[in-house]
Amino acid sequence: MLMNHASSTLLLTALLLATSCSSGEVPSDAFSTFGGFDDMGGDGDPDDALFAEPRIRLLLERQYVNAVGDLLGPAAAMAASPRADVTLNGFDAIGAAQLSLTDADIDAYERSAVAVAAAAVADPTKLSPYLSCTPLSPSDPDCMRSFVDAFGLMAWRRPLDAAELDRWSAVGVSAAADFGTFTRGVESVIAGMLQSPNFIYQVELGAASDDGAGQRKLSGYELATRMSFFLLDTTPSATLLEAAAAGELDDADGVRGWAEELLLDPRARLAFNSYFEELLHLRKLAEIAKDPGTYPSWSPELADSMKAETIALIDEIVWTENGDFRDILDAEYTFVDEALADHYELASPGPSGFQKVPVPPGEKRGGIFGHAGLLSVLAHVSSSSPTVRGKFIQERMLCFSIPPPPPGTVTDLPSTEDAKTMRERLALHQEDPLCASCHTIMDPPGLGLENYDGVGKYRTLDNGAPIDALSALDGAPFEGALELGQALREREQFSWCSVLNLYRHATGHVEASGEVERLREVDEAFIDAEYRLEAAIVELVSSRAFRYVGEQN
Repeated sequence: MLMNHASSTLLLTALLLATSCSSGEVPSDAFSTFGGFDDMGGDGDPDDALFAEPRIRLLLERQYVNAVGDLLGPAAAMAASPRADVTLNGFDAIGAAQLSLTDADIDAYERSAVAVAAAAVADPTKLSPYLSCTPLSPSDPDCMRSFVDAFGLMAWRRPLDAAELDRWSAVGVSAAADFGTFTRGVESVIAGMLQSPNFIYQVELGAASDDGAGQRKLSGYELATRMSFFLLDTTPSATLLEAAAAGELDDADGVRGWAEELLLDPRARLAFNSYFEELLHLRKLAEIAKDPGTYPSWSPELADSMKAETIALIDEIVWTENGDFRDILDAEYTFVDEALADHYELASPGPSGFQKVPVPPGEKRGGIFGHAGLLSVLAHVSSSSPTVRGKFIQERMLCFSIPPPPPGTVTDLPSTEDAKTMRERLALHQEDPLCASCHTIMDPPGLGLENYDGVGKYRTLDNGAPIDALSALDGAPFEGALELGQALREREQFSWCSVLNLYRHATGHVEASGEVERLREVDEAFIDAEYRLEAAIVELVSSRAFRYVGEQN
C-alpha cells in the first residue's frame, strides 16, 4: 500500500527535479533520446571533439538493487523492484541510456521506493550512518536537515545544495508532523529521494572544459559514479566520494589509481561476471527450451552448470591468473561438476563442486566455443545453427555488424533427401543471391563448429550423414572449437572488439568518431600489457573517452 499525500508530493517533487539545470540537477533536455552515432568502430571522423553528447541513463536492474542494499541494507534490497533491463544495440546499458520511462515504470519506481523506505526504517541500525543526532521532537528540523544532508550525499552521489536541503528537510519535517514521529518523516524522505532522477539515473552531463578540445569534463562526483557502477555494479562508497571532493579524480593518473583500487574489491569479479553473462548470452540459458525428444538430457540444472563452466574459465584467466585474455578462446582445460562431466562423458569429479580438468580428448574442444553453454544458447530447439553461431562470432567477437534479413525473406532452410547435413542445407539456401550476401559471412565460422550438436555434445554424424566441419575464418582454415579459438586470438580485431564491448557497456553508447581514436590508445595499451584484461579496464577508465562527454546539441 502506497503512503499518503506525502508520497505523492514527493514523487511530483522528484520528477520536477528533471526541469532544473542549476546546482547539478538534471535538465529536462537530458531525457532526450541519444542517437546519431551508429558507426561500429571504424576510423570515421578523426575530430577529437566528436564525443557522445551528455546524457542521463537509468541504473541497470542489478545496479539499482545493489545501490539500495549498500545504502540501506539487505532487507531494503529485497524490497527493491526496478524496471527490468531492456537490451538495445546488444547491451542493457545502451537501452538504459536511450529508452524513456513509461507511466507504468514511474509508478513502479514509486512503489519500489516506498517499499524500500519501509524496510529501511524497520531496522534503525540501517539509518545510523546518516543520523548523527537524536531528534529533540517528532519534527526536529535541525536533526532532519542533518539526515537529509548525509543520506542525500550517498543516495544522489553528490552533495545537496542549500535549496535541495531546504526542500527535502521541509518534506521530512512536514511528514513527521503529520504522522507524529521523526521516523516517519525520515521514511518519507527516503521514499522521495529514491524516486528522484538523481538516484535512479546516472547523471553524466559534465562541465565545459577549458582545454579547448570542445568537450565537457565529467565532474569528480559524476566520474566516481560512472566508475563505481562500471567496476562494481553499485553506488560509489563514501571514501570514493571523498576522493572526488578532494580532486583525486580530476586527472588520468588519479582515476587510474582509483580504478586499480576498485578492481581489488571482490565485487568487481561479480560485476564482470554479470557483464560476461550478458556479452556471451549465458543468461539466456535459463530460459531457452530444447526438444526433449532430441536432447533428453537437457534440464535447467544442466543449463546452470553450463553457465558456471564458462564463468569459471573466465574467472581463472582474468582474475586468478591475471593472464592473457585471449586464452579464453583456446584454453585446453575447463571446469566441470558432476552434471557436466556426465554431459561431456568425462570421469566424475565427485560431489565437491567444479573441478579443473583437461578438455575432452579427441573432440577438438578448447576455449569458450567448446563449452556446451555457448554452443547450446547459439542453437535451435532441436538442431545446431551454424548461422546463429557464426553471426555471434562476427558480431560479438569481431564487432562486425550484420543487418537483419530484408522483409519478406524466407529464412527456412530447404530439406531434401539430397541435403541431409546442415552444411548441405545451407549450401542450397545460399543459391538465393539475396541470402548468400550475408550467409557467406555468417555461416563459415559456425560450420567449423558442426561437430557439436544443439546442446554441445560431440558428434560425427548429422541425420546419419558424416559431418564435414572444415571451414575458414577470413580465409584461415580451421576445424573445431580449439582451432577457431586459435584463429580468433590472432585477429587484431578481437582485442579491438573486446575494448569496444567494454566501452559500450561502461558508457551506455556506441562509440562516437572522436572517441574511437582514444579507444585505439586503450587497445594499444591492452596489447602492450600482453592482453591482460585488468590492464585494459584500468586504461579504459582513465582514458579521455571515459572521463569526458561531448557538447549538448
